[in-house]
Amino acid sequence: MKRLLMELLNLLGLCCAVSLAHGQAPAGAQDPIQAFLPPAAVVQQVLLASPALQGALAQKSAQMHRAQMTATGTAEFTVRMNQQSRRVQQPQDRFAETSISLERPLRWWGKGQLDADLAGKSREVARIGYADALHEASRSLMQQWFSLRKAQVDVNSATTSLGLAQSLVRQAQARLKQGDISQLDADLAQAELQRCQAALQAAQSQHAAVQVTLSRLYPGLPLGIAPANFQGLPDLPPMDGLLQTFLENHHELNLWRAEAARMRVLAERIGKDKWPDPTLGVYTLRERQGAEQIVGVSLSMPLAGQARQSHALAAQAESQNAQDKVRQLQAQLGADFEARWTQIQHRKLAAQHLQTAARIQGVAAEKSLKAYAVGEHTMTELLQNQRLANEQRRESDHMQWDVVERQALLTLDLHQIWDFDD
Repeated sequence: MKRLLMELLNLLGLCCAVSLAHGQAPAGAQDPIQAFLPPAAVVQQVLLASPALQGALAQKSAQMHRAQMTATGTAEFTVRMNQQSRRVQQPQDRFAETSISLERPLRWWGKGQLDADLAGKSREVARIGYADALHEASRSLMQQWFSLRKAQVDVNSATTSLGLAQSLVRQAQARLKQGDISQLDADLAQAELQRCQAALQAAQSQHAAVQVTLSRLYPGLPLGIAPANFQGLPDLPPMDGLLQTFLENHHELNLWRAEAARMRVLAERIGKDKWPDPTLGVYTLRERQGAEQIVGVSLSMPLAGQARQSHALAAQAESQNAQDKVRQLQAQLGADFEARWTQIQHRKLAAQHLQTAARIQGVAAEKSLKAYAVGEHTMTELLQNQRLANEQRRESDHMQWDVVERQALLTLDLHQIWDFDD
């Protein structure tokens, strides 16, 4: 009995542990691509404080106010007052007369409900438009972020080349004094040193320019990053499932969808204008110096012309145009997504080949240095091998960061990272 109780307690503890693990995993889960990026919370704070997003927020507010104006309508009360003098011949007399009226157009034929629907569609366009501005700002920041990373690769590569060139110059000078090499070899080593110094200055200049751009456009954004572990980059899921998610969450496409829906309601609303709205009013008249008092109701109705029909037909054509643009954009975005997904797969393979080539070329450069030390390689051969090895390392690192950037942008478009939508 005691043994059975202990087993039950152990089983209960195991179930609790599994339950806690399942409950805590989503909270601590983080996309591996985020390791290559600044913290999402900091990015959101920086973006929302940027002038571009402040302007987009103001534009959203303006659109919301216009939507409210559409819902309430533009009809206003009109007050009319006439003051006249009546002259009578028999018996001869003069009278001061006054008339006052209050008029207001009425929205008939279901126009009020259509205006409310149109206002709702306009609010949706404003909301998606702001989300699109935020997403595009996120993409721009991410691209500049990776530009800084690639610029740092160039600086690191140039620094490594300079260190090798300085070491080679020291060796060449020592061997020149001993008579082991010619003056030509020493001059070639010195020329390589000057070239590496120029390359480092150019790389540092480009790095500083990108860094200044980031710091000015996004104050408060941390520009440092932990050492990259490209081996931790996850593989992309199958394209079919991702494509549907991509098209459902694409802001520009959703914006055009919302705009097409708004244009459909607008075309229906303009079509209703073929039946003009009446203007209803009440008035009072004071005639013959107040001897006669008149109170009445007025009703006026415009007579519709051909312009209303033409306006309705134009609105229908514009609505159809917006729907056609949605279909065209959806097809184009689907093709672009498939191309991006395929490019990432091929570039991952290319990055692996470049990494292998860089490793082999690095070994060859080390062997060339040893061969030069025993007189089996010339200075020209050594310099060529060292340049090629360093260039292979630089291209390999560039390709690795290019793969990370492409995958990060794709993951951003899928709303799996930096999802700042309301």
